[in-house]
Amino acid sequence: MPALAGLILASLMAACGGSPSLYTSFDPAAPCSTDGRFPGAYPSLEARLPTTFQGRAPDSLDSGRNCTATELGTLAGHGLHEVHFAGASWFLSGNAGVTLAVFTGDGLTAEWIGEWYEATARAARNTRQIDPTRPQVAGYQAYRLDTINGDSVQTVIDWAVPGGDAVYVVIAADAPVASIAAATAAFPTDH
Repeated sequence: MPALAGLILASLMAACGGSPSLYTSFDPAAPCSTDGRFPGAYPSLEARLPTTFQGRAPDSLDSGRNCTATELGTLAGHGLHEVHFAGASWFLSGNAGVTLAVFTGDGLTAEWIGEWYEATARAARNTRQIDPTRPQVAGYQAYRLDTINGDSVQTVIDWAVPGGDAVYVVIAADAPVASIAAATAAFPTDH
């Protein structure tokens, strides 16, 4: 699974009873020739994430980059050569979890991130009932994808604020509707 998709839910590790580390070390100051992610890779990007959700700090926080065609997937088709990301994950109850993420890249759009997540879902072996929609978040056009992955109901919502330099993403697995709404409200509505 591409590293970007790794953000589709570090929180699913709870549902799977744990998994090998998703972390891959790299030199963040070096030109982007290898993909990777680890806590503290891009502190300034991690600092753009909400520090609390539902009254507590995240269970995990990391950041990274993708620069290979394999990891970039459909984003490479739009001419992107490098994307940086940061994500904070909260385990809720049972198998439920929410990840709040931010993505940056030269010319990156919410539409392209939405397309990337949809293509990733369609290529996945255990994903079915893929339902993309185009709702509004804080008055901005968003891209929402609802799927079932195995027995997990998953939702991805992404949007950008005009004039901003980032795409905001909420990823939820088996989360109540109220938690998904609270997650989208956790991000700023202006740049």
